[in-house]
Amino acid sequence: MLQFGNTTIDLTPIILSVITLIFGLLMRYVIPAAKEKLNGNQMEMLRIAVKTAVYAAEQLYTSNQGQEKLKYVIDLLNKQGYILDPTQVEDTTRALIEAMVKELKIEQGKIESA
Repeated sequence: MLQFGNTTIDLTPIILSVITLIFGLLMRYVIPAAKEKLNGNQMEMLRIAVKTAVYAAEQLYTSNQGQEKLKYVIDLLNKQGYILDPTQVEDTTRALIEAMVKELKIEQGKIESA
């Protein structure tokens, strides 16, 4: 309550409005940004897991065993908690696997970087 002479003003509705506005802004901007950061971290963890699996598959299989390598990578990712169906690997995950294969071949000098 705020008092001006004989007049008293109840500030409760104004304070509640400001608190509601602050929570609204938090819900609109801060929480989605935190979720995006978490998803970014999860994506980085998946990238590291895919890289490790691809490098291992390249070490274990010959160059003409592409399907076996892919199955090995997917099985290894499944064991690590990334549940993937070998017949329906998501576009993002498949692209990540292929990118890691290319990165490995560039490192080995088998192909030139673009």
